[in-house]
Amino acid sequence: MTWLSVKEAAQLRNCTESAIKKAVKKGTYGKEDEGYRYVNGLGQGGRQLQIALESLPQAAQDEYNNTANQQPNILYHTTGKQREKADFKAWAVEWFRQSGMTSSEFVDMFNAENPEEYITANQLLSWNRKYQNRSVMNLLDGRGGYNKGQNSISDEAWQCFYDMYMTQQRRGVRLCYDLTKRIYPDIPSVSTFERRVREIPHYAILYYRHGEKTFKDNLPSMTRSRLDINSNDIWFSDHHEMDVFVLNKQGKAVRPWLTTFYDARSNKVIAFLLREDSPNTTAVKQCLRRGMETHGVPKEVYFDNGKDYRSKSFDREYPMSLVNQIGFNIIYATPYHGQAKTVERFHGTLEERFNKRFITYAGRDAKNRPECMQISNEEIAKIAPTIEEYESLLSAYIEEYNQTASNGRDMNGQSPNQVYYDNLKVKRQISDHDALRILCGNFHERTVQKNGIRIMNNLYQSDYLTPFYNQKVTVVFDPDNIEEVNVFDMNNKAICVAYAQISTPFRNTTDVDYQKAAKEKKKVRSFIKNYAPSRESHITQIIARNQLEEKLYEEGRDTSIIEQISPQSAQNSKTLRTTAKAGESRPKPEDDLRALLMGVKVNVSGG
Repeated sequence: MTWLSVKEAAQLRNCTESAIKKAVKKGTYGKEDEGYRYVNGLGQGGRQLQIALESLPQAAQDEYNNTANQQPNILYHTTGKQREKADFKAWAVEWFRQSGMTSSEFVDMFNAENPEEYITANQLLSWNRKYQNRSVMNLLDGRGGYNKGQNSISDEAWQCFYDMYMTQQRRGVRLCYDLTKRIYPDIPSVSTFERRVREIPHYAILYYRHGEKTFKDNLPSMTRSRLDINSNDIWFSDHHEMDVFVLNKQGKAVRPWLTTFYDARSNKVIAFLLREDSPNTTAVKQCLRRGMETHGVPKEVYFDNGKDYRSKSFDREYPMSLVNQIGFNIIYATPYHGQAKTVERFHGTLEERFNKRFITYAGRDAKNRPECMQISNEEIAKIAPTIEEYESLLSAYIEEYNQTASNGRDMNGQSPNQVYYDNLKVKRQISDHDALRILCGNFHERTVQKNGIRIMNNLYQSDYLTPFYNQKVTVVFDPDNIEEVNVFDMNNKAICVAYAQISTPFRNTTDVDYQKAAKEKKKVRSFIKNYAPSRESHITQIIARNQLEEKLYEEGRDTSIIEQISPQSAQNSKTLRTTAKAGESRPKPEDDLRALLMGVKVNVSGG
């Protein structure tokens, strides 16, 4: 078994010595005397920690075996810049090997995506040869010699400094150095610590000094090609609060919210909705409806995990949901991981190229707010464009964006519109936009009261609601038109369209109001007559009928004539037959509404 010092193990793992010691405490390297051991030497309590080479990952073992006799401690003597460049080369080569492209094709794509890191095909091929054993050390640039300076910071002093530096208080190097020097007065200069700090891995800095969210947001995302999908296969959606102030209808300066749907294949903005209110499910459905009316139905929609996107309208378990009635799949992004939705890149472009044109641009937060905008809301309102003016300009910009050539991945220098229509193989269109309007409306459960249904302090009435008194129903309405609502029973069968009624003031009721109320009561009384019992006979009538039946039986005559001699009975039987027939044929408004929704079809045509 080969035993390494903590420093050697840290070099092979490309981490700090303190990380190795913490891993030992967590049991990462197994049991004592198997994965690690303590021997006499310099260290706490006169003991020195050693790590078994065999307990390290295979890559670290391979690196040790390949370089132990050739370049001892070379990684330790290199500068942070040299190692950073070697890591970049290894990353580029790994990407090239996985791409399946030729070297020239890969270099063209790579340079388009990373213009600040321009490479040539010869460089790429040279790196690829040197990286045969996947050893980053083979890619180190030794021109000018390696850094020969030895690190003279003791392990104890560095650990003390490191524990103070790597916290979310983000203490400066100088403060941590001064506090460490009080405990270890013989430590080297602060510049030595600054050099050592630069060697701490960037992701470790992000995690321990900035927090887990910043760390996750900067994790490398998988490189995905969009060449294997078509337009309308996947739409992204997200909300974004604009970094610019506009004037709302009440004359107040506000920052509007934008809801967007965005095609994954082409980067085309499919639809947008601008509101002064915070986003909600209604905004999502309104924006989606706009997109489907103009561009058809997507196969999948990629949503955020926010509550705005988790409503019954997108729930597979709810029969009236959009996903069931129209037919598309829902994918939810990783919680709090914005990289999962590429629409956020568009929002960044929007802020940079559009919102900064306005004098009322305010930056993403108070820290980045321009000095000229550090004024009161009343002063901002005097110079802000109206929300209508802003929306008109935004619409023109988005159209310009969709028509502008792009150098992004898989765009081939074409505009989003060109890529969208070139790759639109199948277009699934909604057959009836009125049905789409209903399905994209707001859904509420209500109990039918004697005066109708109440939604948002509005009373909605219809004659066809009377049979459903005191029953629960589903009410659907278009937020753009609250003059009428569509009512369904709890089995999702259409009942009627109910219309908003004007509430009568309690202390100012007129005779007209009383007459109207009386008519409503009369309709109810007329309705319940259809459900009257078949006979309302007095007890003496029942006795007389029984006596007649006995007499006819004794004489051997047919007792069925009893039914024919009762005019009241015949009338009631006719009423029941009429009632049953009426029950089979639903009122026309209900038929119309049911036919509307039952007729929702998605027509498929070539692009």
